[in-house]
Amino acid sequence: MKDFAAIDFETANECPSSVCSVGIVVVRDGVIADRFYSLIHPEPEYYQWFCRQVHGLSPEDTEDAPVFPFVWERIEPLIEGLPLVAHNRKARVNDVYLSDEEARTVL
Repeated sequence: MKDFAAIDFETANECPSSVCSVGIVVVRDGVIADRFYSLIHPEPEYYQWFCRQVHGLSPEDTEDAPVFPFVWERIEPLIEGLPLVAHNRKARVNDVYLSDEEARTVL
């Protein structure tokens, strides 16, 4: 596979919808063509100690960040039509971030 997008989310707490950051790398013809990173204001808005230990983000980091739907408006055009590669896809993607059609393209 020479064309794909790799995506990774971090969450603030145990809720899959509590995305606090996202990183994406777009690969075309086997070469990194684009990168994207954004902090996200999590919903619900609280951080668990364990999650903070994993990614190092805190409420102060994301207090002025946009909520996920606004970030998604920037992500969608970057990954349109590309297969997605995602870590921990089942926990992070199902019924939360992507439509059923988009989720089917995740490897």
